[in-house]
Amino acid sequence: MLSMLNLFLRKAPFVRIVIPIIIGIYSAYKLPSSVYASAIVCITLFVSFSAIVFWQHKVGTYRYRFFSGFIGFIMLFAFAVLYFQLRKPSSIDSDSSTGIQVQVIQFIGETDKNHKYEVFLKGVACDSLLSYVDGKGIIYIPKEEPSTKHNTGDELYLSGHFIPFLKPDTRFDFDYSTYLRNQRIVFRYLVQGLDVVDVEPAYLHPTLLSVKLKNYLRNSYLNGGLSDAQLAILNALFLGDKSLLSYEQKSAFSKAGAMHLLAVSGLHVGIIYMLLLGVASLVRLKRKKVLMAVFVIACLWFYAGVTGFSPSVLRASLMFTILEFGRISNKQTGIFNLLGASMFIIILIEPLSVFNIGFWLSHVAVASIVMFYPKINNWVHFQFPPFRWMWSIIAVSLAAQIGTLPISIYAFHQFPVYFMLANVLLIPLVTPILLLALLGALLSFSSFCLQLILPALSSLLGLMEEVTLWIESLPFSIINNLYVAWWQLPMCYGAIVLLLVYINYRFLNHLKYALWAFIIVGSSFHVRKLFIPDEVVYVAKVSNKSVVNYIGPDANVVYSDADLTEKEVSFAFSGLWAYCNAKSAHIASKTNDKLNSLPVVYLVGGESLVILPKGAHWPDTLRATPVNYLVLMGQPAMSFKNLKQTMPAKHIILPSGWKWYQKKWLGEERDSVDNVHVVSKDGAYLMALSRN
Repeated sequence: MLSMLNLFLRKAPFVRIVIPIIIGIYSAYKLPSSVYASAIVCITLFVSFSAIVFWQHKVGTYRYRFFSGFIGFIMLFAFAVLYFQLRKPSSIDSDSSTGIQVQVIQFIGETDKNHKYEVFLKGVACDSLLSYVDGKGIIYIPKEEPSTKHNTGDELYLSGHFIPFLKPDTRFDFDYSTYLRNQRIVFRYLVQGLDVVDVEPAYLHPTLLSVKLKNYLRNSYLNGGLSDAQLAILNALFLGDKSLLSYEQKSAFSKAGAMHLLAVSGLHVGIIYMLLLGVASLVRLKRKKVLMAVFVIACLWFYAGVTGFSPSVLRASLMFTILEFGRISNKQTGIFNLLGASMFIIILIEPLSVFNIGFWLSHVAVASIVMFYPKINNWVHFQFPPFRWMWSIIAVSLAAQIGTLPISIYAFHQFPVYFMLANVLLIPLVTPILLLALLGALLSFSSFCLQLILPALSSLLGLMEEVTLWIESLPFSIINNLYVAWWQLPMCYGAIVLLLVYINYRFLNHLKYALWAFIIVGSSFHVRKLFIPDEVVYVAKVSNKSVVNYIGPDANVVYSDADLTEKEVSFAFSGLWAYCNAKSAHIASKTNDKLNSLPVVYLVGGESLVILPKGAHWPDTLRATPVNYLVLMGQPAMSFKNLKQTMPAKHIILPSGWKWYQKKWLGEERDSVDNVHVVSKDGAYLMALSRN
């Protein structure tokens, strides 16, 4: 087994290089930052490695080459740590008020009260923050501002205050602050006043040029007759921007197993690559290899720039670029070495890419297709070409799913049951859609040409959405609340690799190793279930709404003081539900906020939990009933003293931000309450109990 691994790494040297680099970046993210100490370690290891290699070459012995390999591994690990520390993201975590000057990149969405814009920081009134100038940020402009529509390239003087990057309340919450930092977002800013700077910038940043081109193409498609829903799909599928997709569209494509079609990746770049080769053949560039390669590579990288250089597009563009160089030089490169080179270059450009789930899905999908597709495709042989073509799509889908399944469940906690059906029906639509979209982009200057092209494009996009909605509507289209822990991922992929080794070489020892690996993986899931609590109570503030989620063996109820959207529920609870293996279908219950509302009472693990609605009231002559946990969804229509007389509580939890009246309502009794948990100040409250 070790000899086979050594042979594989010899054939794919970039894989051997990139493994310690990735481990080093992940380690540097957790280690304390000390550039000086890391630099000394790197220099020491480099000198040691060079001395060992020189000695081995001088005496002509490679008996101890494993030692030089080990030192080389540690050296690359140390260099990765140093490189990450030099490029580690930083952010403005204070809530200080100061004036700033920004340049608008693009509009990225809205909240209930604000419009959101991505911007470049061009100036700041506070000298201590000058190091963040030219960094990206997000500004929130209130909707009541007289002019809330700003275009790419506009420069604004803003007054307001920064919004700190907060840690998630629990480990089940989506870590939005870390996500923004990994996108190199250095600040968030709530605008209280603004002035537009009437000045033409000296030059446009490449990012602004890309956004302006996207805006131009979007306006051309929209003016040509595409609906907003169709434009949102095309914007994601062709331009690599999902910001226009509604939550319902994202949910439908995700449940149908077709979300990968809306993420510009190797499939899309490969189709465009084939189209470019066809164009080059039409203009008779096929015989001029160098000129043809320059044309194809330039077009691919221009398209990658337009889509924003996402990891999947970068990976595909790099691989096709290397393939073109190989075609010119008549040399072939192994696919795994290509993948290793792609990962190495992407990490060199942006080390934070390793924390992007698309980086892993893109590379793992290609590796899995290369490993498993030939085997699966040979299971069935069809003489009829349409059947053979359809089976090849199914084989590719299965091969990609084998490799990406553990990561997908780890990140998204769900599995689309009809992913093969979605690929068979939707992938044939992608090629004509991309072809028409490309023609529309090239002929966007002519409204006449657009009127000829866009009706067909509109019909195809409409058909794509209808097919997706139909697949989503099928029974049992999605399995929710699946969970894979981070420490189970290496075990899953180890088992997959051992299975592949057995399939390729048919040695009984390899089958034994594969079976043991799958037994260990299965046992790990069983062991994890033993530690799952029987009942969970989660009290939080979701979009400024008081929320209590009770999860039991046969129940999953969400109580709130206001109606919650499906998006808010999914965003707030999907991680927790997956971890607890909760029922997929939750019951939403809005607490009655009328006068004399009755409490909701639960017995959780032998302890009493009372959820008290806003406006709750009952006679203070009732017999006192002690409770363990009292959750106040809103201010009761009775004083705390009267409440304490009839319902003395050991723990009081306030999910909403009651800062302005807490002291007044608690009154003189405030000092007698030891366990008051305020969610707005102390974070979400999580109570997990087991019956055993």
